[in-house]
Amino acid sequence: SLPALPDRIRQQPVLLVLDSPFQRGLICALSQRLGIHDIRQAGEGRAALAQLRASREALPLLVLDLEMPGMDGIELLQCLAEERIHPQVIIASGREAALISTVESMLHACGMPLLGSLEKPLAGAALHRLLVNQRPPVHTAVVSRPPCPELGAADLATAIGRGDIRPYYQPKVALQSGRLIGYEVLARWQHAQAGLLLPGRFIALACRSGLLHELTFSLLQQALQDLRGLGHSAEALHMALNLDISLLADRSFAEQLIARVRGAGSQPGRWILEVTESALMHNPAVTLGSVGRLRLAGFGLSIDDYGTGFSTLQQLSRLPFTELKIDRAFVADAQRNQRAR
Repeated sequence: SLPALPDRIRQQPVLLVLDSPFQRGLICALSQRLGIHDIRQAGEGRAALAQLRASREALPLLVLDLEMPGMDGIELLQCLAEERIHPQVIIASGREAALISTVESMLHACGMPLLGSLEKPLAGAALHRLLVNQRPPVHTAVVSRPPCPELGAADLATAIGRGDIRPYYQPKVALQSGRLIGYEVLARWQHAQAGLLLPGRFIALACRSGLLHELTFSLLQQALQDLRGLGHSAEALHMALNLDISLLADRSFAEQLIARVRGAGSQPGRWILEVTESALMHNPAVTLGSVGRLRLAGFGLSIDDYGTGFSTLQQLSRLPFTELKIDRAFVADAQRNQRAR
């Protein structure tokens, strides 16, 4: 026997959308055994869409097959997304995992809450597991913040000069041992009126205004000082610095970077330069030369957000990278999604 479902789950309506009367009867019986009694049915997508449009109270939990005559399950979900009708969804299908994974990704992209997918014929324990893991809607309190003033190049230049844009450090940990192996340098602007600003608020401005060079070297200089302050305890640590690849189109940039790191008594081999895969090379000849010089000096090269950009395998193959940072979009669902795994 399975544990009883919470009252809030047993009291919710359920809409079964499957063309097979036998499958609908089976799931209906399973739901009743779990204590759910407000069970509605539809044999295809259009009938289900009409019921959902007519819902004046809480939307029912949607349990649907993908293959149905008339309007199939995918088309139904697309219509619901277009009309901003977002019931919680359980997919019940006998189709291959790759197709199910595609539909799950579509639901995530639409912002429609997906409880999970079950293979037909449904088992009571599997249905119970998805139902009991439901979470009620979370209402987040809106924190009132003072409006951020319009930022201009002069504001950014002043902030860089005063040291208002500081490095924050994200630890890098080896999963097998739990050992701290280094830090990633993250830029944060402590703004007098708006509080702490993330890079999305000022990196594009730095690119437009020609201040990216000064900003990058300001962060590097502060990180070098902080690293030196750790003393011998930092000797085995690596530091990762985000680098806009456009900077490498300037032949002098690599030379300055090497000189500043060595001049601070640090070894280039302890530094990893992170560039995004999708960044385009404005001047491939000079850029590749800069990358080559940095690797000769000992710097590591990391391809950040790997898999989300538009670079070709040819472009990837000609960069002497030492690591790939797999984007979190590929691993976030790995524990529950076989296709992602």
